[in-house]
Amino acid sequence: QLLQIYDGMVLRNSLVIAAVFQKAAELGFKHAVTGDGADELFGGYSFMWAHKDPTVWREKRDAMCAKWTFSTEDLAGKYGITAHSPYTAERTARWAIEHTERADCIDVRPIRLVYGGEFIEHEQGKIILREAYETVSSWRRKDPIEVGSGATVIGKDPFWKDRVSDEELAEASNALAERGYVIKSKEYLVNFRIWEKTFGVDGVKLTHMKRLPIGQGCVGCCFDIGTEKMFCNLCGAYPAQRSAVVGT
Repeated sequence: QLLQIYDGMVLRNSLVIAAVFQKAAELGFKHAVTGDGADELFGGYSFMWAHKDPTVWREKRDAMCAKWTFSTEDLAGKYGITAHSPYTAERTARWAIEHTERADCIDVRPIRLVYGGEFIEHEQGKIILREAYETVSSWRRKDPIEVGSGATVIGKDPFWKDRVSDEELAEASNALAERGYVIKSKEYLVNFRIWEKTFGVDGVKLTHMKRLPIGQGCVGCCFDIGTEKMFCNLCGAYPAQRSAVVGT
């Protein structure tokens, strides 16, 4: 209800962050420092490592940072906490964009794939931060929050076997496909049903996004995402532009 989405990946990660803020509030904390923006600025995401040309990498990085959005502030506020993000602060972000290149951020270094494991040579991002802050986790593999927390299990169909049968998933997915929705898994079906119950059929109660006719907009939900946005925050489709998907 707070995020107004049904994308499983974002919700799984947000559940973990929300749990942290809830616990912090129970302990009496009023402020929290977050790492939002570090992956975007310093090549933390593995899909950015594929861009070997420094100019192309910079263009991709700068474009991503120009459009970044984070739900942390909203999640923290729900629990009476003020979130502070040093990396998204204007001066920090501007410095990073003006003064860091691919070579500063991405390199092959000895890292641990698991806690306490042996070091192996592995391509990795955020090198500039790993070198600046020597901690027990400085040279560990980059994993999504949902992986480290165990929330990934929610995205697996067996987790929902007592709530949604295989037959129900197949039937519902076909029916929703006729309405222009792509349902990827049982988790997505459960999320979608809750989302539609909360915001009405086709999200009619949403105020920040508009649904377009079937065959237009995002490939996964038909909501308007403009002409340049490649990721749909609502349903999680990527690439979300129909021009980028063969056969649409």
